[in-house]
Amino acid sequence: MRHDRHDGIFRAVADPTRRSILERLQQRELTVLELCEPFQITQPSLSKHLAVLRRSGLIVARRSGRHRYYRLDPKPLEQIATWAAQFRDVRDRSGHVWRLSQINQRKDT
Repeated sequence: MRHDRHDGIFRAVADPTRRSILERLQQRELTVLELCEPFQITQPSLSKHLAVLRRSGLIVARRSGRHRYYRLDPKPLEQIATWAAQFRDVRDRSGHVWRLSQINQRKDT
């Protein structure tokens, strides 16, 4: 069941528009109209993106009068970070354990 939840989170963040929405919501709570401003998409299209993010648990909506406000819920991203941490160390064929930071440093040189 936990993998199903992770799959939904990965699907949600696979889209660049949804990642941009998350970045904007990291700063503060926003309405649909405020979220729509920088994107070249219609409000219905944005609403579809928001629905995917809501289903994955990455955002939470609240209603105030006629407006719906969205905010980031960081818990699912924290769960993914915890899951990904198990891959921080990689064992090569000779049995040597490499930390990902070491691998990245070797690629840079």
